Amino acid sequence: MDTIIFGMILATALIIIFSNKRWLVITCYAVTFIATLFLFAHHMTSGLDLSF
Repeated sequence: MDTIIFGMILATALIIIFSNKRWLVITCYAVTFIATLFLFAHHMTSGLDLSF
């Protein structure tokens, strides 16, 4: 799952650099930002299994 989101971030960066269509850039950025927030929320709420 993490790799897919990092791939989305890379693809969005490439679209931002090489695309002239404003709606495509904004849409890709928004989708990637929301996916990144969901990934962060998932990792933030999971507990750490640490035993010292």
